[in-house]
Amino acid sequence: MVNTGNPDDSAHALDRRHFRDVLGQYPTGVTLITARSSDGDPVGMVVGTFTSVSLDPPLVGFLPDRTSTTWPKIEASGSFTANVLTSSQEDVVRAFTQKHDDRFTRFEWVPTASGGLRLKGAAAWIDCTIEDVRSAGDHYLVLGNVKDLGDGDSASLPLLFLRGGYGSFSMPSIQSSDSTLLKHLEAVDAARPEIEVLAADLKVECLVTVAAEDLVVVASAAGVEWSPRKFRTPVGVAFPLAAPLSPTHVAWSGEDAQRRWIAEGRRHLGLLDDSLVSNDLATVRDQGYDVRSSRAAQAEWELSVNSASGAGTVDLVDSMRQLMLGIEAGTNRVIADGKVVSISAPVFGPDGEVAICLYLKFADEEPAARVQLCLERLLAATARLTTRIGGTVSGTGPID
Repeated sequence: MVNTGNPDDSAHALDRRHFRDVLGQYPTGVTLITARSSDGDPVGMVVGTFTSVSLDPPLVGFLPDRTSTTWPKIEASGSFTANVLTSSQEDVVRAFTQKHDDRFTRFEWVPTASGGLRLKGAAAWIDCTIEDVRSAGDHYLVLGNVKDLGDGDSASLPLLFLRGGYGSFSMPSIQSSDSTLLKHLEAVDAARPEIEVLAADLKVECLVTVAAEDLVVVASAAGVEWSPRKFRTPVGVAFPLAAPLSPTHVAWSGEDAQRRWIAEGRRHLGLLDDSLVSNDLATVRDQGYDVRSSRAAQAEWELSVNSASGAGTVDLVDSMRQLMLGIEAGTNRVIADGKVVSISAPVFGPDGEVAICLYLKFADEEPAARVQLCLERLLAATARLTTRIGGTVSGTGPID
């Protein structure tokens, strides 16, 4: 049953400013909806409500305001093109929201197969026919049947609207000039179904990390509801690729990469026992995975990430010191009852290098038998992913 959402009902009693302020904490993309009116003139409106709705059949949607004077013209045309704007296209937003007379002549357009208008330089475009229009309070819910779509011709990041202003991602992983990250995006994408299954079956948080230049970036996450103490690692957070952090990213690398990893650790910590971390790296390589048993290091990790403002580079010196204490004591690789806080394993790319790493984080003091079960599932998943992306384990050739 469809609720028409009468704006005069009890929900209308909510303070409108408070409602907008709270919902303003949720970032949205910015999309230009274009069409040709019944008399052939171009029309367009900017929305922050464009969304994917269905894969089968392919449907998208957006929610125009009931008071919009542009929406009736788009509706009458029977079709529309959604242009996902980039961070370099704020001028497009201003031109259309302020209804500049030259808003169509000042930008470049490409005709679509349906006769619509695609904005040149947009991040993506989706050409649709109008499938359905439903009442939704003081807005309409428009469903579009996707007829054609494509990536844009711009390298800029998507434009975001958050807390009343425009911006874009500030993830070191994306802004990095190093091509390493882009090379491994296929592996990140392939890992999504695997980590969702792992998280759901094992009831653990599962992260995907990528090494880019001198940083490790959290590229994807699943099972955040199972995070330790409800602490959720933000996607986009980055930390140094430095000993003793993330040995799975360098254990199969060449000597130069391993020396850089150790040197970075020394730069952050001041003093570092080279032979100790080298032996630790060899243990990870021999085992094929990493085990972390330092709850103090995990606590420092959470404190540092919580202190940072969302995605960005995090200072983990205190966590690194706690990890070194565990390595020195010889307790950091032991799978024992109630001790393990995380396990990780690599996925290899076609070049034999580590493409991504998968991490499982444990919320409770898990029995050793359950950790072992999770480890077996993790290793099976990383092996499947290595095969799926045509990877080879360094020095051993393709995986069967």
